[in-house]
Amino acid sequence: MKWIIAAAAAKAKPRTQICNLGTPEYVQVNDSVRWICGALGLTPELRYTGGARGWIGDNPFIFLDPRKIQATGWKPKLTIEQGIIRTLRWLEANRWVYEARRGQ
Repeated sequence: MKWIIAAAAAKAKPRTQICNLGTPEYVQVNDSVRWICGALGLTPELRYTGGARGWIGDNPFIFLDPRKIQATGWKPKLTIEQGIIRTLRWLEANRWVYEARRGQ
């Protein structure tokens, strides 16, 4: 996987760029909460502070603009939902991450 990203980055001009690796889709934060809770079998009561829109400057959407990296030929293999669930499953299988953070 690293070589694919490196190959795509090598085609980019100028040589140093920041690119978002993601899909051209966007979702609401509530969608990601729903996916995570569903995958974990949880049904929590959700409460929001700051009113219906949250606090000032809060953004209810997850949206990364991947046009720059996609212009090099790179394409995502997962949807946002699939990426979130895959990350969740990885964290479940690698609980050492939590232990390492707890010790800080």
